[in-house]
Amino acid sequence: MKKKHELKLPRGYDMRTQRKVGLFAAQLDDQLKRLRNNIKGLTVKQLEWQQRRGMNTIGMLLAHLALVEVWWIKVAPAGIPWEPEGKKVIQKVCGIEDDGLPIPPDGQHPKYLRGFSLIKYLTMLTKARRSIHREMKTWYDRDLEKLYKLNTMSFTRMWTLYHVLEHFSAHFGQIQLMKHMMRDADVLVDKKK
Repeated sequence: MKKKHELKLPRGYDMRTQRKVGLFAAQLDDQLKRLRNNIKGLTVKQLEWQQRRGMNTIGMLLAHLALVEVWWIKVAPAGIPWEPEGKKVIQKVCGIEDDGLPIPPDGQHPKYLRGFSLIKYLTMLTKARRSIHREMKTWYDRDLEKLYKLNTMSFTRMWTLYHVLEHFSAHFGQIQLMKHMMRDADVLVDKKK
């Protein structure tokens, strides 16, 4: 039997009024599912591994993915300022208000993320995703081209959805590359061998 490849709108999106919004939601959910499968079994040591100082860790990137989703979908379009309200929203949803990015040239895995297990990061990502789904379910296709202001710049919700998707995909690729580097450094043993 051949495997069926489908992308269905998640529950709660209206096919008539939220077809585009729902498609972005489905794509984001598919990327999260793929990420979960890709990082299955990573240990705390592996989540905190750096090839050298100043380089991101997988743990930092997982925290970053959660924070960025909440920032771009819940905080920015609502016009909530970063200090202190935006940080409070992110803290409430994600349990942290910073991800350590951008990392300084000699930076290490942040102290406030030390010891986070894969389950803790996945819980953070799940909470962030639930939060943005609640928000996205209030967005309608007819409103996607309307502009909102963020500081001196303007964005559409369509661009915002695109940006969150491409951002997630780019960092997912970075995580995959880091796993290859970990294999080369004998930090990650390939179970297929």
